[in-house]
Amino acid sequence: MKKIQAGVVCSLALLLSAGCSGTPGKDSQSVQQEASSSGTTEISYLANSIWEKPIKKVIEEFEKENPNIKVNLQLSPSTKLTETIEIKLASKAQDLDVISVDVPLTMGYSLKGYLEPLDALIGADAKQKWIASATEAGSYQGQLMAAPMNTSSVVLFYNKDLFQKAGIAFPSDQLEYRMTWENVVEVARKLSKDTNGDNQNDVYGFSFDQVGKAYQLISLGQSKNAKVLSDNGLTATGYTNSPEMVSAFQFYSDLFNKEKISPKIKREEALDYFISGKVAMFLASTQNMPRIKDAGMNYGIAPHPYFAGGKIATPTGSWHVGISKYSTKKEAAAKFVKYLTLGKGSQIWFDENGALPASLELLDQIDKDPKYKDFPNSIMKLAAGEARETAAARPKTPGYLEWENNVNKAFEDIKNGSDPKKALDDAATLIDSQLKKYQSVVK
Repeated sequence: MKKIQAGVVCSLALLLSAGCSGTPGKDSQSVQQEASSSGTTEISYLANSIWEKPIKKVIEEFEKENPNIKVNLQLSPSTKLTETIEIKLASKAQDLDVISVDVPLTMGYSLKGYLEPLDALIGADAKQKWIASATEAGSYQGQLMAAPMNTSSVVLFYNKDLFQKAGIAFPSDQLEYRMTWENVVEVARKLSKDTNGDNQNDVYGFSFDQVGKAYQLISLGQSKNAKVLSDNGLTATGYTNSPEMVSAFQFYSDLFNKEKISPKIKREEALDYFISGKVAMFLASTQNMPRIKDAGMNYGIAPHPYFAGGKIATPTGSWHVGISKYSTKKEAAAKFVKYLTLGKGSQIWFDENGALPASLELLDQIDKDPKYKDFPNSIMKLAAGEARETAAARPKTPGYLEWENNVNKAFEDIKNGSDPKKALDDAATLIDSQLKKYQSVVK
């Protein structure tokens, strides 16, 4: 345990030295005495800054129902959030009670001793109230360590105008008629166009939203029955570079380099390419829907593709919320966590943020409410069905960031023309060397 925590860079810790030392001049006992003397317990919650508006609404309503608890919201941009959590909790800071947990980091945070197990605090039966993929991803060694705020799913958006112009029938929105990846390539060839005569396509048949990113791309390997890491999360060789993964990422390479039906763009450009009419089919999470609707597009939706002869595997996983092991106000923190993930707050979060719920109660609501039968609300119904039935999570490993950084680089290199086998072999070798430091703490 100490070996892992020692890896936190001291110079970074100094940047937050005031926060890392907890409340200056007060030990945990004095903090608790302060809370009891004022009659109000104040808990701090570190969250992603992009959630500011919806999460403030949740907090506002929580404080109305719990006037003896005040939530001090601390916001951090997503690019700094993980680093801030690492610095704070590695130093055992007591001024952080509730933290945002990017769910693949749950195992690593648990091994480092950052998270308080939640079963006793919010009830062991809580684990039965979310979809299984979310509960499993937020658990370690049978204990729930991080409760899901929501989950995610990916659907195929398509530009109806481009389909009609090319004389191609729209893809079906029915699960039993979902497209294979082979179908996608066939259709995308017909949709890709060189409109200005420079011998390069400027309208493309297909694009991923998260170009070069593991969250979305490992579903290609999973559809070919690939297992991307060993069961204990410590070995990449033979998994990340398995024949199934190499085959899947040869397909990925061909989209850009052989077929030329996908643009070689950055992830940040992907949505703009779709809403500006440069991409006909766009595989993306439902959280892109507001901007697509605002663009005034004539669009439709279809289920996530799969490889013929393989299995249906759709990306999933999102942000969870946990309680710091070093919090001195765990009971108050647990009330907020339960309110946000299972109570009235989960409904507010869904209404205000629009992310796909992990709560079975809210997913049932989507299934039964007539408003989700008709387009465009039917997108949520489709996504909810995928989250229940076909969700394939990212691997559980204490070194998730090391794994992700290396595979993301490999995927980017493959997009730009590198040999898929060599890129994945090189990534697996690097990952194995970086995961060795966790072997002594993983049972």
